[in-house]
Amino acid sequence: MTSNPKIDGIHIPLVTPFDEQGNLAPDRILPLIERHIDHGVRGFYVGGSSGEGFLQSISERIEYLQFVAQAAKQQVVLIAQVGAMSSQDAWTLSKAAADCGYDIVSSTPPFYFNYTEQETISYYRELSERSPLPVLLYNTPGSTGKSLSIEAQIELLRLPGVIGSKHTDFNFFSAERLIRAVEGTQIVNGPDEMLVGGLAMGMVGGIGSTYNLMPRKYLDLYHYVSNGELEKARQIQAEVNDVIYELLCISPGVVPGIKLGLKILGYDVGEARKPFQPICGDTTKFEKLLTDCGSL
Repeated sequence: MTSNPKIDGIHIPLVTPFDEQGNLAPDRILPLIERHIDHGVRGFYVGGSSGEGFLQSISERIEYLQFVAQAAKQQVVLIAQVGAMSSQDAWTLSKAAADCGYDIVSSTPPFYFNYTEQETISYYRELSERSPLPVLLYNTPGSTGKSLSIEAQIELLRLPGVIGSKHTDFNFFSAERLIRAVEGTQIVNGPDEMLVGGLAMGMVGGIGSTYNLMPRKYLDLYHYVSNGELEKARQIQAEVNDVIYELLCISPGVVPGIKLGLKILGYDVGEARKPFQPICGDTTKFEKLLTDCGSL
């Protein structure tokens, strides 16, 4: 691990596999990990929203961190999402990630309770001080209900040990302000449906749920933007957005749709954990669009 690892390119936020009883079943993800590495993804983001991290116990999260690290065999960048309801749990996960050989830890801001911005800043300051690994912020107001001001985000990005932010926010104005204000910071695009826009704004790469289904499309999109071939990149964005739109039509929660899509493509990682429910409606259009565009 370097002191300031690069997080450019396409990173897959891995799903977490469960068996028919809802228990952790890590072996089910192994073929998918190998396939993603063969495609040339830059890294894996483990334990985030796509990975149902907040629906698992701390011991389950650590077990899965260990499994992914062993399966990846140091071939890609590994980012552990360690956000939790308590700071102590986040610190425990951070140490476990370092022990497993991860490169970076990431964390949502503390949520549920109506924490002040100062309390959020204190949370990240202490995490960056206690973590053996560099910290990637995780700005996801749609999930946490917490919108941080631009000024607070700038302060956070300037903390020692903080290397950037996963910007899962449609506010690209704030992203541009952050990139401009904090030299060398690495802002990573979160909204899958806006990857071209995020890269054009100066973000260094992307981490997105539907990358699990269409990694080759997103790798090509990143390549085209990097080479200045924006029309080709926009064409791919339109194709993946067709799939995303249909996924949102059949699944109010993205995670059950991602797991259904993986099953359609031949990778059965089980159902999403309760209280998520299996998808029961007509998925014909989604299946056709996905098989035309995904093809893992």
